Amino acid sequence: MSVTRHNYWSLSIFNFAYLFTWSAAMSFFVIWLSQNLGISGTKTGLLYSANSIVALILQPVFGYLSDKLGLRKHLLYVLFLILLLVGPFFIYVYGPLLQSHFVIGAIVGALFIGLVFNAGNGVVDSYMDKVSRKYDFEYGRVRMWGSLGWAAATFVAGRVINIDVNLTFWIASLSALVALICVILTKVEISDQELQRTDSLRLSDVSQLIRTTKFWFLMLFMVGVAQIYEVYDQQFATYFVAQFSTEAEGNQFFGDLGAVQVFFEFVFLFVTPWFVNKTTAKWALIIAGAIMSFRIIGSSIPLGPVWIAVMKMIHSLEKPIILVAIFKYIAINFDQRLSSTMYLLYLFMGSLVVSVFSPIVGRLYEVLDFPTTYIILGSIAGLFTLLSCFTLTADKDNGERYWSQLGKTGTVKKQMDEPNISNT
Repeated sequence: MSVTRHNYWSLSIFNFAYLFTWSAAMSFFVIWLSQNLGISGTKTGLLYSANSIVALILQPVFGYLSDKLGLRKHLLYVLFLILLLVGPFFIYVYGPLLQSHFVIGAIVGALFIGLVFNAGNGVVDSYMDKVSRKYDFEYGRVRMWGSLGWAAATFVAGRVINIDVNLTFWIASLSALVALICVILTKVEISDQELQRTDSLRLSDVSQLIRTTKFWFLMLFMVGVAQIYEVYDQQFATYFVAQFSTEAEGNQFFGDLGAVQVFFEFVFLFVTPWFVNKTTAKWALIIAGAIMSFRIIGSSIPLGPVWIAVMKMIHSLEKPIILVAIFKYIAINFDQRLSSTMYLLYLFMGSLVVSVFSPIVGRLYEVLDFPTTYIILGSIAGLFTLLSCFTLTADKDNGERYWSQLGKTGTVKKQMDEPNISNT
């Protein structure tokens, strides 16, 4: 088996196992909090906010460390050794602390969840993107296996949670072990030139990056569009389960819905690279934002669980587009030495939004109701999507040149690796 094929499959199984772990631990998080621990909607919003604040601190640091390490796996090893403890942590530490000492539990939980999921996810995605560009395969076709892992875990958890919720956390630890083994088995050769490029990176390069308008316009998209969905999705499970006569029935249907939705993400991720290359990264992001705005507002229409399930399902279209388009947008418009930093800063802005809006939106759910809050969130996402039509950088020429060179050589030519930072 060639090194390219070996790395494709090792990273694909790795991402399957990582997203399986994340889903097993977190896809029923809000249900675990409300049904098993008796945590209110406002407190749940505070927990999401705490998780995001920790990620807020770690993401810029992880981004810079990832770029300094380049293709070396040191940071991944640290993250996944900690992730092995996810089961015992939730069962014996996090849950009991939230019930007995909520503030301490929130802090401890935020440190763990923010480290291995909210911030660690950016490290995982940016590493897979770097390896895929080096060995000439599409990031989206690695990431699709992660979606399948999420779907599989949601399907399993939706059934296991009604038997014993702790089983989902033990399963999460087991899949984390599989992910760690796959990291070890990934074979990446690092050239002297690649070591020179990572060693040449300085904090002044990051400073130059964040002084560009192009950077801030992308952050505007993140703040007003991509992360509005994250806030919307946090307590969606509670809204969906409430449509059924019993919580057990709702839990199972929500698990099935999540599994089917993420399965379709898996399917669409296979064709999304082609779609993004055709539409260009800018317009792919805007199309995804438009779909998202429609879907959030559509969730407010009281037509029963089938309609709400359909709105949830449409996420399987927009999420693959954003996942693929954001990496291609960064690759085309920014210094490649800072690709991880750029992506983690992008996630940083998202965590900032979530940390601010989570408790506010959690309160809105209680003071107003879910449908009214969804209209507000969808309108915000729609407005920022419209603004992004004028602020994101058109990338047709650069995109065609970048990806045609990547397809021919497996690596981008040196001139494309040079800093591409502009104040326009």
